[in-house]
Amino acid sequence: MVPLTDAGMVSQAWRHDADAITLDLEDGVDAARKAEARGLVKKAIVPTAKSAAEVFVRVNKSFLQADLEAAVWPGVCGVMLPQVESAAEVLEAAEIVATLERQRGIVAGSLQFIPLLESARGVWDIRSIITASSRVTQVGLDESDLAGDLGINPLPDHDPFVYARGRLVIEAIAAKVNPIGMAYPLSLRSGVAPESEIHALATKARNLGMKGVICPHPGWVAPVNAAFTPTAELVAWNKRVREAFAAGVAAGTAAVPLDGRMIDVPVDEWAIVVIATAEACAARDAEKHAALNRQHKCTAQ
Repeated sequence: MVPLTDAGMVSQAWRHDADAITLDLEDGVDAARKAEARGLVKKAIVPTAKSAAEVFVRVNKSFLQADLEAAVWPGVCGVMLPQVESAAEVLEAAEIVATLERQRGIVAGSLQFIPLLESARGVWDIRSIITASSRVTQVGLDESDLAGDLGINPLPDHDPFVYARGRLVIEAIAAKVNPIGMAYPLSLRSGVAPESEIHALATKARNLGMKGVICPHPGWVAPVNAAFTPTAELVAWNKRVREAFAAGVAAGTAAVPLDGRMIDVPVDEWAIVVIATAEACAARDAEKHAALNRQHKCTAQ
């Protein structure tokens, strides 16, 4: 997440190995500089994407039309929509974006939406929100604003968002939308934290069902990427699972022992997911690193 009015952060964003970079027009920009920030979006897209990161723009709910007009350009993958509370808001944004795609030579329907739920109403109506448009590919919570809407002051030793986060994961995955978020209490923090803490809580978030994390600081990127990438040991184990299960099926049995565990259809199906995830991560990392190397060569020349 990169504030558009912070020229240093924008110019360096491509260096941090992020899979996606969100140029922020909302909370990261002072109210007096919103118009200035809109004027910076178009020029920021290409340099932000030069290490193969996907580029998104977070807009303001109260300036939706103006922000979308500033944000929707070739090279942008999608828009982050904050404070969403109804399907009607998603449809309003979709109508504006469809018009801008036609006007600006962008493939129709290609821009994605990431709604952020920041209120009790938004969480309650999540199903209608994430199914309102095929553009919705991810959905997340803003737990700081949700705490304000609920009138609570979260304590470090008690996670008050268990229900909201669980609802997010279940509803999103059922709708084939990716839930994104961090485990508590880092889900409420936006600055520097020890890498070990980030990795541990990102791992917890993955095991809660999250498919990614919005990183508020560049120091989060490496430990989050590591947490969401299957380890070599895990991949090796699951390859053995697949081999053992295939041998069992060939021998006419649906369950086989392996290292003290019984391997059956669900275990084999999960092994397929783990191996596919590892391959996808490796391919994405190779794409990013190749782009990064090209940039370093250009700089050296």
